[in-house]
Amino acid sequence: MELKGVVIRDHRLIALGVELEPNIRTFEELIPVLRNPERVDRLSAAYYMYRDLPHLRGSWARFDLTLIPHWVVGDEHSKTHGHYHLPGAAGIPFPEVYQVFKGEGLFLLQKCEGPMVEDFVYLRGRPGDVIIIPPWYGHVTVNPGPEPLLMGNLIYRLVKSDYEPFRKYRGAAFYYTLNGFVRNENYEGNVEPREVEPFHEEKPIVDLFLENPSSYEWLRRPELLRGNPLE
Repeated sequence: MELKGVVIRDHRLIALGVELEPNIRTFEELIPVLRNPERVDRLSAAYYMYRDLPHLRGSWARFDLTLIPHWVVGDEHSKTHGHYHLPGAAGIPFPEVYQVFKGEGLFLLQKCEGPMVEDFVYLRGRPGDVIIIPPWYGHVTVNPGPEPLLMGNLIYRLVKSDYEPFRKYRGAAFYYTLNGFVRNENYEGNVEPREVEPFHEEKPIVDLFLENPSSYEWLRRPELLRGNPLE
């Protein structure tokens, strides 16, 4: 899927004529959530995050891009660190919406009470596919390869993220490996991964937002999100 006005070369991004330097997540930062943390080059780049592209500057929403090369550490595919969203004034954590632009992403979403897993969902996203992260779910994105994964996200710009639960339990409740899903024994419960289909948009979500910002009001007012998009 083409994202107009955006060019990435050698991990440098130009968006609408503005050059953005990436925030680089290193393997050093991923060590607490990797299945085999002893097998990494700590200083190497694991993935690249481009925050607050100029498309939505001045808006209440933020548009980001993340580029995840494909790599394997031990038997685990490349992934993001993982985080939850903290609640706002309404006491409900803020949702988020992702879209795949290039490559393939495996989106892992989990709802937990401490180490007890209540739900674990995965969605396979290909270019144009859209994934909603509902309130109360933590999430990790995996690049199962072989191509680099480029994905975008829309989020309320005042959202705060909580990375600590993923550090505490050494990643998500399941790792995605060369042999498929492997249970993370630091969690409790008998929940198995279940697959949910993403929905598809022909246009980039940032363009859809610009056409009709009110249709995304639920990103900053999560009480407006009807039902659970994972059901």
